[in-house]
Amino acid sequence: MKIYTIVLLAIGSLFAMTRYNSGGGRAFEIKIHNINEVEMCISNFGKFGQAATGFGCWWPKGSGQNYIFGAGIWFGTVDSATGDTLVTIGYGPHGGETEFVCGLEGMPTTHPDAIIFMYPENWPAPDTALPMAPQDTVSHQDSWCCLNDCDSNAHIPGDTRPIGLEMYQTGYPWQDGLIEDVIFMTYEIKNVSGHNLQDCYIGICMDNDIGNEAGTGADDQCTIILEQPYFIDGNVYVIDNFAYQWDGDDYEPGWSSVGAIGVDLLQTPFDLETGQDKDHDGIPDQYERDSSYYWNNVPMQRWDIDNDGVPDWRDASENPQLGMTAFKIFSLNFEPNIDAERYMTLAGYNFQNGQYEPYDTIIPLPDDQRFLMSSGPFDLEIDSALTFVFAVVLADFGADASPSAETCLVINDHWAQWQYDMNWFLYVEEETSSEFYGTNLVLAPNPTSRNAHIAFTTLQSGLISVRLYNAAGQLVKKIHGGIKPAGKHIVPLSTRDLSQGTYFIIVETPDYKLSRSLVILR
Repeated sequence: MKIYTIVLLAIGSLFAMTRYNSGGGRAFEIKIHNINEVEMCISNFGKFGQAATGFGCWWPKGSGQNYIFGAGIWFGTVDSATGDTLVTIGYGPHGGETEFVCGLEGMPTTHPDAIIFMYPENWPAPDTALPMAPQDTVSHQDSWCCLNDCDSNAHIPGDTRPIGLEMYQTGYPWQDGLIEDVIFMTYEIKNVSGHNLQDCYIGICMDNDIGNEAGTGADDQCTIILEQPYFIDGNVYVIDNFAYQWDGDDYEPGWSSVGAIGVDLLQTPFDLETGQDKDHDGIPDQYERDSSYYWNNVPMQRWDIDNDGVPDWRDASENPQLGMTAFKIFSLNFEPNIDAERYMTLAGYNFQNGQYEPYDTIIPLPDDQRFLMSSGPFDLEIDSALTFVFAVVLADFGADASPSAETCLVINDHWAQWQYDMNWFLYVEEETSSEFYGTNLVLAPNPTSRNAHIAFTTLQSGLISVRLYNAAGQLVKKIHGGIKPAGKHIVPLSTRDLSQGTYFIIVETPDYKLSRSLVILR
């Protein structure tokens, strides 16, 4: 493609980038998600996982054990008029650079709405000034902010210029035991440049530092899982689009145990092309998001394949996606430092020799590793937006926890993927005046061997759904579905036809969505 020819011609004139801190004097803000076991800094200027003075992700909560030194979003495109490659970075591992500023395009960075809104302290953002801001909460500690790359003063001098992007960032952490070691990040990226953006890539650059990575202490290693099944305790878990990092010697002085950290791309740009059927579901790509096509051509029982309550034409997890198209590893002394190099890396090229090498799958020797995982290419039309979702996942790794770094992360990543695929099914339990069994959802007896009862209370009449899932997140049976009046309800469940193990009951009412685990013994 001509765009790569242009990039390659630029290699001969690459120059070293000077350190540049765009944060001086601006109303940039950092807050910490800390409602579950992961403590992670977020900002309103493109970075996450970095505090004002360094490390910005600790696990488990209260331990002070660090896992990220810094991370951020990268977005690259090719200027259709000049052929220039442009990349806006939320975090540069070379010197901690960022090229985003807080607020919407044209909004002063000191504007009172150019801040991080976090539940419950200052939630929600005012919808009059920020109509794109969410008003309802999804997790136990939602955060939201807006930022943009339109300030030329924030870009690295002599190297780059604004693309014309607004970005709306949302963070989701839950206290639920299934995903207490996970933080979800959602980015909506809007094209406000005034022209179509072509040959775009979006990625995450991460400098994970598990403990001490200075000098001889640099011993981290990283790799990826593209699509691989794991057989654990009789269940099959398929993991893909997952990059992870671990400590080479599984030891850090003063730490009780050393864990591993991974990132799963949950939603990337869609991979739809007229006349093709990328996901082999019998629905042509051009109709995947067309509700009228479903109504006229698809049986009703196939409108919601994953039973998450969202019709597939509106369910991003049921549409073909580009996924992770490149994973590149670099270290402190070997990394892309200017836009031409960064764009090549986003596109899966070796920026030193121009060779297309999309996946660095050979596990490197222990070092101060950092990586870039990306997705593309795609085009972004004027005033349109794309959604990019990923999960930061941690798990214990060591002789007493798991035989390998990847297997220790598999279960936690599986539940992160399930939570996203099921439209954030593990919702927050609302406080109500219910006195029935002291809570909104009770399973009894639990554990059980033959029969159980599901007790819950609703404050208003409406559609009630009660479903049973196995430990792999698969729907086992629909226990109840129908209209019930407000009040106290008990639904019986026979477990005689179920195998021994742990299951999950999910109850959805007009008031709430709740989940509880149920153990069946034989």
